[in-house]
Amino acid sequence: MGTRYEDQPVEHWAGPGSLDPTPVWKQYALVALFVFVLLVLVSVVAYGALAVELATPPANVLGGRVVLATTDVPAVGARPVRYGAPLVDAAHAFYLWQPEKGNIVAIKANALDGVDAASVARLNARIEGVDRYLVSVEGPKMVINTSRVINGVQIVPAPTGTR
Repeated sequence: MGTRYEDQPVEHWAGPGSLDPTPVWKQYALVALFVFVLLVLVSVVAYGALAVELATPPANVLGGRVVLATTDVPAVGARPVRYGAPLVDAAHAFYLWQPEKGNIVAIKANALDGVDAASVARLNARIEGVDRYLVSVEGPKMVINTSRVINGVQIVPAPTGTR
């Protein structure tokens, strides 16, 4: 047997049916379906990114973000305001508080168990050690990211062992 295709016996030749490629219209349909799915995915991601800009406060938008108006911030030193149902579920409820001018804090509601939220003096002493949410203010809107918790300060002992 040689290495050229002409030298191969007829039994080894492929029949005419094996040379029939996939019809072109099926290839176009497959590419069109892929492009459509890609456009849907891009639209979902774009909406997720623009949801904060499009939302009218108060709103809970895609990505675990709560949009509030800056007028919803309590005055400096005033009693914290609790936000829960129907805006967010009980696991993501929070207190919005402004301990000093320009410092807006969203404290996770269950972090204040056992603390009287009206007692600002006691709350002010604990503010650095409680779980809270990231707050960002842009123009007339304020966004609280309830999908991530900023953990309170914890003292962890240094390792004592040597290698």
